[in-house]
This record gives sequence, C-alpha cells and structure tokens, in this order.
Amino acid sequence: MAAAVVTLYDAEESLTALLDTQDLVTPDQEQAFLADFEVALTTATDKRDRVAGRLAKLEAQQAFATAEIKRLQEFKRVKEAEQARLEGYVSYVIQRMGKDAKDKYRKLEGNSSTLFLRACAASVDVTNEGDVPLDFKRATVTMSAALWVDVLHALEDTDIPLSYMTDLSVDKKAVKATIEAGIDVAGAKLITDKYNVGRK
Repeated sequence: MAAAVVTLYDAEESLTALLDTQDLVTPDQEQAFLADFEVALTTATDKRDRVAGRLAKLEAQQAFATAEIKRLQEFKRVKEAEQARLEGYVSYVIQRMGKDAKDKYRKLEGNSSTLFLRACAASVDVTNEGDVPLDFKRATVTMSAALWVDVLHALEDTDIPLSYMTDLSVDKKAVKATIEAGIDVAGAKLITDKYNVGRK
C-alpha cells in the first residue's frame, strides 16, 4: 500500500492546528504531539516562518502584558493614595467632633451609609533602629550553598573563608510582646492610638 503523500497545504494546515492546540496537550499526549509537530515543521519548508511568527506574537503579548501590569499597578497606587487622603480627611472631621459619653468617636451618619473610626491594632514604630537591642533583631545571611554546607559540617573551623552578606531587621513581633509585657525597648515604641475609617 502506497504511503500517504503530505502536500504543502496539508502540512501548513496541520502546523497551524498544532500551534493552536499546543496548550491543550496533556503530558501523555506530548510525544505524539512532538512527532506530528516535527513532521509538520520539517515538511512545510517554505512556511516555517509561521512558528517564528507565533513566537514573535507571544513575545509581543508578554511585552504588552508587562506594560499593562505596570499601568495597572500605577493606577492602583494612585487610587490607594486617593483613598488614604480622603479617609484622612474623614478621620480629621470625626476626631474634631470629639467623643461621646462612652468615650467613643461619634459617627457620621448619612441616608444609606455611616462613616466611623475604628481603632487599629497596636503596632510597633521603630524610632531608631540602631538603638534596638540585638535580642530584638533577626539576621538574614546570604552565602553560597556550598559554603553553607561547609559551615554546617565545620561550625568550629575558624579557617573557613566566610564570605557572606548580613541583613539585620527588627523583629517587631518580639518588640510588641515585650512592650505589652511592660518592658521598654530602646529605639521602639508601641502605637495604640491609631484609627482608620470604617463604613457600613
């Protein structure tokens, strides 16, 4: 029985179909897909630009997505700033109204909504990181994986050529727990009078 002849048109159509369905290929179908793709790509000698064109299109789509993400991130940043500024104005007005007999800030009631202040959870404000004791700091050390293994195997070997970067940061959770226990921590304080605007 004579082998089927693959025409240039058939090869082109198959290649287009393969490119359009590549995302639908499951792992167990991949070998069959690759075999068909190889035949189509090596047979359609004058139309291999289709693959190059598809790659160029994908790159362009990624570039567009990157630009769009950047645009949306900037849009989000602007709207967050607008919201923060407006909430700051509302907070100012409510605080100017003073507190009621229950020592709570008064609410601004509209026809269908209510604006009010709600207390934020206590948070740590690092006023001077240099003054914060080491007991309240965490160190992140970056070094090569091979050197890290050497360190683990020979912690007492002072001849190991340690080459690393250290990043110290304040452990605010530990600072908060300590201050709440009644112990002062140098270089930090607890913020307990912060509010944000709520609405319902």
